[in-house]
Amino acid sequence: MTDRSESAILKAALCDVSREPGVMAWRNNTGMAWQGQRMLTRPGQSLTIRKGMVVLVDARPITFGLAGSADILGVHEGRAFALEAKTRVGRQSEQQQKFQAAFERAGGLYGLFRSEDEALRILRGG
Repeated sequence: MTDRSESAILKAALCDVSREPGVMAWRNNTGMAWQGQRMLTRPGQSLTIRKGMVVLVDARPITFGLAGSADILGVHEGRAFALEAKTRVGRQSEQQQKFQAAFERAGGLYGLFRSEDEALRILRGG
C-alpha cells in the first residue's frame, strides 16, 4: 500500500471531523498570492504572454493566515481546537511548534494527526 499525501489525509480528516456532533471546523489556509489590476493591451503594444501566464499591473503580494497555524481549526462543544495533518514521516516546522505552544497556553486543544482516525481520537480526547 502506498502512503497517502498530506492533502489526502487532510481532506478525509476534515470531512470526518466536521461530521462530529458539536463541531464546527474549517480548513485554515496560509500562504501568499498576488493582487493587482489585469493588464489590458492596446493596439500596437508588444507583449509576449505564454500559456498559463496572467499579467497584473501594480502587482503586490498578499499574505494570508498565520504562519505555523494548524491545517484545521474549529470549536468542539465550546473549546477551540487546532489539528495539523502530516504524512507518516512528516514533521512539524519550528513555526508550527511555536503555534502549538501558544495555542495550548491559551487553553486550546492541539493535535498532530497522520490519519482521519487519529484526528477523531484527538478531538474526542483519546
